[in-house]
Amino acid sequence: MSPNRPTLFSLCLLATALPLTASAQLPQEFAQQRESYLQIDRQLATQKPTASEMEALQAYPLYPYLEYRLLRSNLKDAEAEEVTDFFERNRKTPLYGRLIFAWAKQQGEAGEWEDFLPAWNAIQRPDTELKCLHARYLLESGKIQQAWQAARPLWRVGYSQPDTCDPVFKPWLTSDNFTSADALERYLLALENGRPALASYVEDFLKEDSHKQTAKLARTLYSSPAEFHQNARLMPDAQQQGPRLLELAVRRLARKDLNAAIELWIRERDRFPLAAAEAAKLTEYMGVWLAKRFPEGDERQLLAKLDPDHQYSRLQEWRIRLMLVDGDWEQVDKSIALLPESERDSDRWQYWRAIARNHLKSEGSTSTLGQLSGERSFYGFMAAQILNQPYELNDTPHAPAEADLDALAQQPAFQRIAELLTLERYGDARSEWNMAIRDMTDDQIMNASHLMQRWGWHHQGIRGAISSKRWNDMALRFPNPYPDLYLRHAGEQDIDPYWALAVTRQESAFWMGARSRVGARGLMQLMPATAKAVARRHGIAMGSLASLSKPDLNIRLGSAYLSEMIQRFNGNQAFASAAYNAGPHRVSQWLKSRGDLPLDIWIETIPYDETRQYVQNVLAFRVIYRQQDKQNVALFSQQEFSQLALNQ
Repeated sequence: MSPNRPTLFSLCLLATALPLTASAQLPQEFAQQRESYLQIDRQLATQKPTASEMEALQAYPLYPYLEYRLLRSNLKDAEAEEVTDFFERNRKTPLYGRLIFAWAKQQGEAGEWEDFLPAWNAIQRPDTELKCLHARYLLESGKIQQAWQAARPLWRVGYSQPDTCDPVFKPWLTSDNFTSADALERYLLALENGRPALASYVEDFLKEDSHKQTAKLARTLYSSPAEFHQNARLMPDAQQQGPRLLELAVRRLARKDLNAAIELWIRERDRFPLAAAEAAKLTEYMGVWLAKRFPEGDERQLLAKLDPDHQYSRLQEWRIRLMLVDGDWEQVDKSIALLPESERDSDRWQYWRAIARNHLKSEGSTSTLGQLSGERSFYGFMAAQILNQPYELNDTPHAPAEADLDALAQQPAFQRIAELLTLERYGDARSEWNMAIRDMTDDQIMNASHLMQRWGWHHQGIRGAISSKRWNDMALRFPNPYPDLYLRHAGEQDIDPYWALAVTRQESAFWMGARSRVGARGLMQLMPATAKAVARRHGIAMGSLASLSKPDLNIRLGSAYLSEMIQRFNGNQAFASAAYNAGPHRVSQWLKSRGDLPLDIWIETIPYDETRQYVQNVLAFRVIYRQQDKQNVALFSQQEFSQLALNQ
């Protein structure tokens, strides 16, 4: 890094008209055509463009999107030749896939098989409706056995299928090809998926007495699994579906009584053995669930009985975490040795083995920490601070040739991406990116990622670095598009701006339109209710929820909320970061029950996997950002550092 390079937060960049970031450098060669495009695009719902208007835009990168909208809105009246012509000209755009799906469904529903079949053959991953339309095509074409072969896997599922499937299902269900075994399979799948109403519907198709008896037993185990726990004779040894029914009973019972479910599984798993992969999944599912309750006494013994040979790695990891809670360093050391090599050699368990051996006064602790301190990771940074070593970023910057970037920017796909970014159509831009890099080499993807960063699409630059497996280009993976905003808003709240920046990097990776499945919005992923409450407490004018997508407001509110969390948890960034992710009430509960643990053990035993990784990432990302900017940095404050297990 050049010593003359300005620091991250000394770059007070001027705002531009571009919505992406303050530093976006998107090409502007199509500005005039863009305005014409937008005008036509706005009028399409009520007015078709003239031939001359369309002709004037043929050289504009987003012309295919205009064509697509026109064709899609009148697809029922379109001629096959017109649609085929669009396919041929736009095969390398995401529009091809969108239209071919719509065209195949329309022509299939209309029974226009000559048009349907070519589209079907061109679709690589058809959805259920298309699969059912294809089965209907086979049926109506007289290919009866092929139609039945296609119908069976579509019907044998544990959920309802779309009405599009009915024209095939109805004749198949009355054919000789359909069997009572098909009905039993769907009956069991329905119960396994928690769909008892569907199972009741399927019950009428059960014809063989043995299948009816199995279904009756399955319903009992589904409704009253505790009966099997109390009475092993409820299921005889000869039950052909025994392993499957055992799993159904165990999973149902676990919802009401986890300990009883584990006892049932331990008692019956040899009598009704599941396939190895399924047995491992069920064992780890229940064992990890129990371990996260931090069991004592008999419950702890139940974990040992569940996995006496230490063969399930996820469960073994949680058993080690419980040993950390106990401070049983000898067992920690021995139990880490039993992990699979890939896990045993990870930064996580190398760190804890070194700490255990330090407590045991064994050899190798310092050398292990020394090796670990060279890693760019949460555990590597902890080791570096313990040894008073500098943090290693292992930065390997990539400097693409300007000519390569210029050539890339002129490719049609990237011209479309540039225009879509300018118009804030991020979903379309992402679809274009995914298609553009599909056949690229890792070096080409890396160049494309740098181009995206140059254009201000930092989120895609980060994803591109990951796609190309270039983990060490720190400037690409850890950008800061809004240095002035973090400096201002974090400064107003008296918190470290690099911490707020690290939270953003973890939350959204600077994806402007980020919106989680639970409704969190914007760069710092604020829940609407939280954002409103913070705005009210701090006297910040917020406006509509849509305003949370604006970087200035989002960073201001996110910084204010971080300030509240750091004050609530007495300046501890680990606790405050956990609260930002999981909520302050949960963190308060965890502290009430395990707050006396050393800080690194407390972090390691956070019961939410997502929150544990979140806290470790945020703390590590803060180090990376401060180190990049040549600022003084420590993973933990002196007070936090004194609370680590090694210092207890």
